[in-house]
Amino acid sequence: MKAIIALVVFLLLHLIAPKAVFAARSLIISSDKTSLFGYEDATITASASGFTDGELIYIKGAFYQDGSTNYFGYTKNGDNWIKNGDSTTSQKQIKIGDWDNKIVVESDFLDSGYKGESGYKFKVGFYYITSGGNLSSVNWSSNSLDINLNEPDPAPTPTPISQNTPTLTPAPTKSPTPPLNAANATPKPLTPKPAVLPTKTSLSENVLGEASESATMSSLTKPLASKVPKKEKIISSAKEDNLGKILIILGFVFILACGILFSWPFIRKKLKKDEW
Repeated sequence: MKAIIALVVFLLLHLIAPKAVFAARSLIISSDKTSLFGYEDATITASASGFTDGELIYIKGAFYQDGSTNYFGYTKNGDNWIKNGDSTTSQKQIKIGDWDNKIVVESDFLDSGYKGESGYKFKVGFYYITSGGNLSSVNWSSNSLDINLNEPDPAPTPTPISQNTPTLTPAPTKSPTPPLNAANATPKPLTPKPAVLPTKTSLSENVLGEASESATMSSLTKPLASKVPKKEKIISSAKEDNLGKILIILGFVFILACGILFSWPFIRKKLKKDEW
C-alpha cells in the first residue's frame, strides 16, 4: 500500500514539474524615458528570471491603450526595425546569459492601435521553445509602463518668395498687306519732273566742247583763237601801267600842293620883308 502511494506521489510531482518551470519564466521591465516625441526611441531594461542559461527566446515591445489588446510599435533588431505584428521568428532573438537585458523600441504612428497623442501602456512580450521543440504562445512581462506618445511636428512648408516678374506686352500683330490687283490698286499720281536749266558751268562746257569740235574740224582757226587772249592780256596790262602812272602823278601833285600850302606863310612873310 505504501509503495502504491509513493508511486502516485512521484507521478504527480513529475506531471506538475514542467508547469512549475513554465510559471517561473518572467520579465520585470523599466524604461529610461516616460515620454517619446515623434520617432524618438526608448531603451527598455528587462530583469529576467526562471530562464536557463543558453535558452533562446524571441522578444518584442508593445504599446497599447489601457484595456485594449491592439498592440503596436517597433523593436530594433540589428539595423532593422521590426513591427509588433510581424511573425514571431522575425522578432529579436536573444540568448539568455549572453543578453545585456536591453531592447530598443519606438512608436508606430501609422498603426491602427495608435489613437492620437496621449498616455499609453507599454509591456514586453516573449516566446520560448517548449519541451516539444515548438514556440510557445506570447507571454507578457510581469509589469507594464506608462509612456506618453507625441506625434512628430509637421515639416515647415517653405514660403515661396515672390519675384517681380516683368509683364511681357505682346507685340502688336501686323495685319497682312493685301496683294495689289486691279481692284484695290490705287494709282500713284505722277509728279512732273522740273526742267533742268543750263548752268554757267554747263554753258561753258558746251562752249568749250563746241570750240574743241571746231578746232578739230579746221586747223586754220587755231592760230587765230590762240592769239586773241594774248592781245587782250597786252591791252589790260597797258591799261594797268597807265593807271599806275596817273596815280603816281596825282600823288606827286598832291604832295607838292601840300608842301606849298604848308610853306606859304613863310614865303609871304619873306615877300613882305623884301618889299620894305
